[in-house]
Amino acid sequence: MKQSLCAITSNVEISPGIHLMWLEAPDIAAIAQPGQFITVCCQGLVLRRPFSVHQADTSRIALLFKIVGRGTLWLAQRQRGDKVDILGPLGNRFSIEPEVRNLLLVAGGIGIAPLVFLAQRSSAQHSVTLIYGASMAAQLYPLWLATSKKRSNLLSLPDSVRFIPVTEDGSIGKKGMVTDILPDFLGWAGQIYACGPIDMYKAMSDLICHSEGAERPKNLTQDKVRKEPKLKRCQVSLEVRMGCGIGACYGCTINTRKGPKKVCHDGPVFELDDILWEEVSI
Repeated sequence: MKQSLCAITSNVEISPGIHLMWLEAPDIAAIAQPGQFITVCCQGLVLRRPFSVHQADTSRIALLFKIVGRGTLWLAQRQRGDKVDILGPLGNRFSIEPEVRNLLLVAGGIGIAPLVFLAQRSSAQHSVTLIYGASMAAQLYPLWLATSKKRSNLLSLPDSVRFIPVTEDGSIGKKGMVTDILPDFLGWAGQIYACGPIDMYKAMSDLICHSEGAERPKNLTQDKVRKEPKLKRCQVSLEVRMGCGIGACYGCTINTRKGPKKVCHDGPVFELDDILWEEVSI
C-alpha cells in the first residue's frame, strides 16, 4: 500500500457523466492487480472516495468513474497536470484457478471498470468472453462503436476477448439484461467474474445455483468450447460506500456465510455464493 501525490496525465469525458482519468503512479501501477482499488482524497471531503483500478501500464493507472456526488464531481473537474492524493492498491484481487481455461466476465454499467483490467491481464493465457450491459448504447463505455463496428481507441481491450454488448432498449448489441443471456454461457465458463449493481448479483446467484444443465454459447471455435468443470466459481466485486477504506471503521461490513466481512479489507472481491444477498442493502 502506497500513498502518493500523483499527477493527472489525462481526464476525458468519454460519455455523458463518465470520465476516464490517467494518473502517473509508478509505485502503485507496479503492484496493482485486477480487482483491487485505490482511494482518492477529494477537496472539501473528510472521507476518501474508492475507485477500482481500471487499467495499469508500466507507470500509470487509469480510473473510470461516473459523476454521482461531490467527490466525483470535484475529480471530474481536475485538469492535466493537477495532482491528487491517492492511497493503494487496497483490497484483494480476482483469482483464477490453475486448471481453468474459459473465463466469463459480466459487467453492468460502471462495473466494467475492474473487468477491463482482468481481461487485459488474463487474455494471453485464457479464453475470455466479456458481457457488458447498460440501459442504452449512450450509457456504455465505448468498447464497441455502433456505427463503425470497430474497437474504440479509448480502450486497449485485447482482440482475443469476445465482447458482447447488451442494452435494455436494443440500441446496440443484444436486447435485454445481461442475466437474460448469461445462461447461454454457463456451460462454457470455467470461472465467472462480475461487477455491477446488487440486483444483477442477486439474479446471477439464482441462475448459477440452477445452472448444471446450461448450454454452451454458440459460434465459438472448437478450442473455446473446451469442457470445463460444472461447479462454477463466481467472484463478484462489491461497490459500496466506505469510511476509512483500510478496515478500521467497520463502515462497509456485510454479512456472509462465514460471518461479518469488511468490504474494504476482506474484499472488494467475494465469492458470489458466500454473500447473504437477502441481507445486503447497498
